[in-house]
Amino acid sequence: MAATCVAVHAAQEEADRITDRLRIGPFYEQIKTERGGRFWAFRPFYSRLTDPVSDTKVTDVLWPIGTGHLHNNQLWWRGGIAYGSNDNMDDDSSAYTWNLFPIWFSGRTRQAEDYWALFPIYGYLPHTLFVLDDVHFTLFPIYLDYEVNHVERRYWLWPIFSQIDEQPGVTRTGVFPFYGSAKHAGRNPGTTEYQKYALWPFWTSGNYDDPKNPGNAWMLWPLYGQVRRGNERQDMVIPPFFSYTRTDNATRWRFPWPICEITHSPKETRHSFFPVYGSTQRKGEDSHYVLWPFFDWFTLQAGKQTTKRFYFFPFYLNQERTVEQRDGTTKLRDRYTRVWPFYSSETLPDGTKKTRVLELIPIRTAGGFERNWTPFWTFYNRTEQNGVAKHELFWGIISWQTGKPRMELPPVQPILRDE
Repeated sequence: MAATCVAVHAAQEEADRITDRLRIGPFYEQIKTERGGRFWAFRPFYSRLTDPVSDTKVTDVLWPIGTGHLHNNQLWWRGGIAYGSNDNMDDDSSAYTWNLFPIWFSGRTRQAEDYWALFPIYGYLPHTLFVLDDVHFTLFPIYLDYEVNHVERRYWLWPIFSQIDEQPGVTRTGVFPFYGSAKHAGRNPGTTEYQKYALWPFWTSGNYDDPKNPGNAWMLWPLYGQVRRGNERQDMVIPPFFSYTRTDNATRWRFPWPICEITHSPKETRHSFFPVYGSTQRKGEDSHYVLWPFFDWFTLQAGKQTTKRFYFFPFYLNQERTVEQRDGTTKLRDRYTRVWPFYSSETLPDGTKKTRVLELIPIRTAGGFERNWTPFWTFYNRTEQNGVAKHELFWGIISWQTGKPRMELPPVQPILRDE
């Protein structure tokens, strides 16, 4: 398992072959492939990958501090706290971003709208902050305005003084956080919902006249709250820590949340006594943990494919995927095993088997780690394909081959790839 050769790119119909390779310990590596792929690394300072098959170029500088990825003329890059992107490097009018988090934000939208923001002095950000649109601020928190679902909200000395544009079917009054009320249309046509607060968040309430689910709800935080509606009944003590909820087809206990939770419904059964034990059963999934995060195992079935995993963090991981055949038997698709920090092994869908010693990263790694860091602690690689096993010790200084080919097939090696 060569440290920098990780997998065949998904876009390739055929595997690529390495035609030329030069290594000087873990520090320097140069690779050429049959289909034009190139890789060059002076670790851990710099590496560069070029793959013409997938039209991908990746450059790393002291990864993970700096990296740049160009794929089909789309660029994204990161350097420390600076990051950005460009939708089309061949088009000077394409959308782009250039940010220095959390101080400077700038770019151009796909609608050709330029923007910039220097936080907290002044700025405009279109469609950039989660559900917020068209964010304007001046000496935040002195002034802020934004849109949510095409409704503009303005704040002075955020969040104390506010003004919200009129919204069809919605009436609001109040001075935050002292008192406020809102009346708006319910989820079903012809229904109305009423909501109030006083000294928010200490008192909140709501009334609902929906004939399909009428009722009310209120909360005196942090002491007690309740919901009494047609298809839901909930009591909360010191919310959100203790509660009991019952609906038409489900029940849920929390005592206290998030440590203890029991849920029963037709779609899900969940028992959690964090961090001692937990289990979840839902359609196609059966998962458990003991002494989280140390022991975890699950079975996940999606169509004819089944994934099973057992994890003893950080020392042991075994994960395999099988596929049900037409005759009812199962076929191994792939398997990955890691015994940290000693070794990892995997079986790929094409039958290739790989083993690597050592394996110091306690997660399944690829991309930046493989290109820039993994070779420093990879002392032995073994790759078995078609009955022939190739062995490499100390970055190829010592190498040998064992076994005999089961059939005549051209030797194949995987091309370098990005994540």
